[in-house]
Amino acid sequence: MHVFGIAILFGLGIMAVARWVEHPLNVLRGKIKLSVHPVLEVALGIIFAWVVNFNLWQLWSVPMRAQWVGVTLTGIALGGISHMFTVVLGMLGGLGRKLNDEAETIESPANLQRIA
Repeated sequence: MHVFGIAILFGLGIMAVARWVEHPLNVLRGKIKLSVHPVLEVALGIIFAWVVNFNLWQLWSVPMRAQWVGVTLTGIALGGISHMFTVVLGMLGGLGRKLNDEAETIESPANLQRIA
Protein backbone atom coordinates (compact mmCIF):
# COMPACT_ATOMS: atom_id res chain seq x y z
CA MET A 1 0.00 0.00 0.00
CA HIS A 2 2.94 2.33 0.63
CA VAL A 3 4.06 1.90 -2.97
CA PHE A 4 0.64 3.04 -4.19
CA GLY A 5 0.82 6.12 -1.93
CA ILE A 6 4.29 6.94 -3.26
CA ALA A 7 3.01 6.63 -6.84
CA ILE A 8 0.08 8.96 -6.05
CA LEU A 9 2.42 11.58 -4.56
CA PHE A 10 4.81 11.27 -7.52
CA GLY A 11 1.82 11.79 -9.84
CA LEU A 12 0.85 14.93 -7.93
CA GLY A 13 4.40 16.24 -8.26
CA ILE A 14 4.46 15.48 -11.98
CA MET A 15 1.19 17.39 -12.38
CA ALA A 16 2.73 20.42 -10.68
CA VAL A 17 5.84 20.28 -12.88
CA ALA A 18 3.69 19.81 -16.00
CA ARG A 19 1.67 22.92 -15.17
CA TRP A 20 4.89 24.86 -14.62
CA VAL A 21 6.45 23.63 -17.90
CA GLU A 22 3.26 24.20 -19.90
CA HIS A 23 3.38 28.00 -19.62
CA PRO A 24 6.31 28.37 -22.07
CA LEU A 25 4.57 25.90 -24.38
CA ASN A 26 1.49 28.14 -24.67
CA VAL A 27 3.28 29.95 -27.51
CA LEU A 28 3.05 26.77 -29.59
CA ARG A 29 -0.61 26.25 -28.77
CA GLY A 30 -1.70 28.57 -31.59
CA LYS A 31 0.28 26.53 -34.12
CA ILE A 32 -0.63 23.09 -32.79
CA LYS A 33 -4.35 22.32 -32.64
CA LEU A 34 -4.11 19.57 -30.02
CA SER A 35 -3.78 19.62 -26.26
CA VAL A 36 -0.16 19.37 -25.20
CA HIS A 37 -0.86 18.80 -21.50
CA PRO A 38 -1.63 15.01 -21.46
CA VAL A 39 1.33 14.23 -23.71
CA LEU A 40 3.55 16.40 -21.52
CA GLU A 41 2.37 14.61 -18.38
CA VAL A 42 3.05 11.14 -19.78
CA ALA A 43 6.46 12.23 -21.10
CA LEU A 44 7.39 13.72 -17.72
CA GLY A 45 6.14 10.56 -16.00
CA ILE A 46 8.37 8.35 -18.16
CA ILE A 47 11.37 10.66 -17.70
CA PHE A 48 10.82 10.76 -13.94
CA ALA A 49 10.48 6.98 -13.66
CA TRP A 50 13.72 6.50 -15.60
CA VAL A 51 15.65 9.12 -13.60
CA VAL A 52 14.53 7.68 -10.25
CA ASN A 53 14.51 4.07 -11.55
CA PHE A 54 11.04 3.59 -10.09
CA ASN A 55 9.40 0.28 -11.01
CA LEU A 56 5.95 -0.33 -9.52
CA TRP A 57 5.74 -3.85 -10.89
CA GLN A 58 9.00 -4.94 -9.27
CA LEU A 59 7.91 -3.44 -5.94
CA TRP A 60 4.60 -5.33 -6.21
CA SER A 61 6.50 -8.55 -7.11
CA VAL A 62 4.97 -8.75 -10.59
CA PRO A 63 7.46 -10.43 -12.95
CA MET A 64 8.45 -8.61 -16.16
CA ARG A 65 10.60 -9.84 -19.03
CA ALA A 66 12.91 -6.86 -18.79
CA GLN A 67 13.43 -4.19 -16.18
CA TRP A 68 13.09 -1.34 -18.69
CA VAL A 69 9.54 -2.44 -19.54
CA GLY A 70 8.49 -2.08 -15.91
CA VAL A 71 10.09 1.35 -15.57
CA THR A 72 8.47 2.59 -18.79
CA LEU A 73 5.03 1.26 -17.82
CA THR A 74 5.47 2.88 -14.41
CA GLY A 75 6.19 6.19 -16.13
CA ILE A 76 3.05 5.86 -18.22
CA ALA A 77 1.06 5.07 -15.06
CA LEU A 78 2.55 8.11 -13.29
CA GLY A 79 1.54 10.28 -16.26
CA GLY A 80 -1.98 8.85 -16.05
CA ILE A 81 -2.17 9.55 -12.32
CA SER A 82 -0.96 13.08 -13.02
CA HIS A 83 -3.63 13.59 -15.66
CA MET A 84 -6.26 12.25 -13.26
CA PHE A 85 -5.24 14.92 -10.75
CA THR A 86 -5.49 17.59 -13.47
CA VAL A 87 -9.02 16.53 -14.40
CA VAL A 88 -10.21 16.20 -10.78
CA LEU A 89 -8.83 19.64 -9.84
CA GLY A 90 -10.48 21.13 -12.94
CA MET A 91 -13.79 19.56 -11.92
CA LEU A 92 -13.47 20.90 -8.38
CA GLY A 93 -12.67 24.37 -9.75
CA GLY A 94 -15.77 24.28 -11.94
CA LEU A 95 -17.85 23.08 -9.01
CA GLY A 96 -16.54 25.95 -6.91
CA ARG A 97 -17.49 28.44 -9.61
CA LYS A 98 -20.95 26.91 -9.82
CA LEU A 99 -21.50 26.96 -6.07
CA ASN A 100 -20.34 30.58 -5.83
CA ASP A 101 -22.69 31.30 -8.76
CA GLU A 102 -20.27 33.41 -10.77
CA ALA A 103 -22.67 33.35 -13.73
CA GLU A 104 -25.30 35.18 -11.70
CA THR A 105 -22.72 37.75 -10.59
CA ILE A 106 -21.48 38.34 -14.14
CA GLU A 107 -24.98 38.52 -15.63
CA SER A 108 -26.53 40.77 -12.98
CA PRO A 109 -28.77 43.53 -14.37
CA ALA A 110 -26.26 46.17 -13.27
CA ASN A 111 -23.59 44.68 -15.56
CA LEU A 112 -25.83 44.09 -18.60
CA GLN A 113 -26.39 46.88 -21.10
CA ARG A 114 -29.28 47.21 -23.46
CA ILE A 115 -28.22 46.58 -27.07
CA ALA A 116 -31.35 47.40 -29.06
